[in-house]
Amino acid sequence: MAIRTLAAAALAAGSVASASSAAIISFNDAGLFAQFAANSGASVATEGFNSYNGFAQSYSGVLGGVTWSANAAGGVYASGGVMSTNNPVPLFFDFAGGVTGVGGQFFATDINFNFVPSMIMVGLADGSGFIGLVSSASQWQGFWSTGPAITSISVQVMGGTPGQDLYPSADSISVAVVPAPGAVALLGVAGLAARRRRR
Repeated sequence: MAIRTLAAAALAAGSVASASSAAIISFNDAGLFAQFAANSGASVATEGFNSYNGFAQSYSGVLGGVTWSANAAGGVYASGGVMSTNNPVPLFFDFAGGVTGVGGQFFATDINFNFVPSMIMVGLADGSGFIGLVSSASQWQGFWSTGPAITSISVQVMGGTPGQDLYPSADSISVAVVPAPGAVALLGVAGLAARRRRR
């Protein structure tokens, strides 16, 4: 009887696992992320924050056809191509559009925008994410969803020197977008038309 119950539980667990096969794939290399995106039929666009400067309640832009916004409690602050918070609180990036993958250079800075090695947590809306020591401002972390689109990420400093305020910051952010099926079909038709003209 115990064996039958165990087998039934294993079968039930297997069917739940196959029904919810969506997953988040983590990357720590921008080149591998870009290659994976290309192999998946996605295009990658990167924002370096160079056209943003000073304090704002939030900043926004369009990247690869996707609208993004950066916000935090108390506002955000940009300087020298780095997007950060105005207070030592989590930094949020929100996306309006079909973002399949997202990545960037996420780290901590002091009040003068100097890099500070720290434990950083980058989280997605579904609860998955990354926690680790970021020892260089050039360190890169990315995520790819095999299921629903990624709608937001948060960047948070998990620890630092007592008495020192640390600000979650990003040097760049990249989004991967897979064209909608209708757009892919249109590209295919355009390709056939171009092929006919060459004959």
